[in-house]
Formats: sequence, C-alpha cells, structure tokens
Amino acid sequence: MKRGMNSLASIAVTAPFVGVLGWVLGFYNSFPGFVGEKSALLAIVNERLSESLMPIELGLLVALLAYFGHTYLLSRLEDFDLEMENASLQLLNQLASTNI
Repeated sequence: MKRGMNSLASIAVTAPFVGVLGWVLGFYNSFPGFVGEKSALLAIVNERLSESLMPIELGLLVALLAYFGHTYLLSRLEDFDLEMENASLQLLNQLASTNI
C-alpha cells in the first residue's frame, strides 16, 4: 500500500531544485549582448528576468502539492494501519473467547 510514497517524497524534495536550475538558466539567458538605448535594454532585461522566475514558481508549486499529498496519504495509511491492527486484535480476542 505504500508503493509510490517514496517517489512522491522525492518529487517534493527535488522539485524546488529543478525550479532553481530553470531560474539560473533563464537568468543567464536574460543578459545577451545588446547594443542600443539604455531604457530599451532595461525593458528587455526586465521582461526576461520576470520570465525567468516562472520555473521557480512552478517548482515550488509542484513541491508543495507533492508534499501535502504525501503528508495526507501517509496519515491516511497510518489511520488504516491502526484500524487494521485494532480489527485484528478484536478478531483474536473473539476467537480466544469462543474456544474456551
């Protein structure tokens, strides 16, 4: 039943790093060699820098969703495990009391 939980945890941990890598690549590509007016260059660099933040936002979104999903599913699995343990103890108690 816990199949895939480690993968979900790995996604939650690595997604921000992938976002940061995308941001670094976008940041690096934001400063090409320009020749022209300073205000036009600033506008272009500003636009490219704002676009370079998108991978970090997506990485954080994926990480948060994976983390909350992992936490929710893990708590549900723990509840189910406790419920099954209690049911098995009740069954053992019933079987022990009927054999006397």
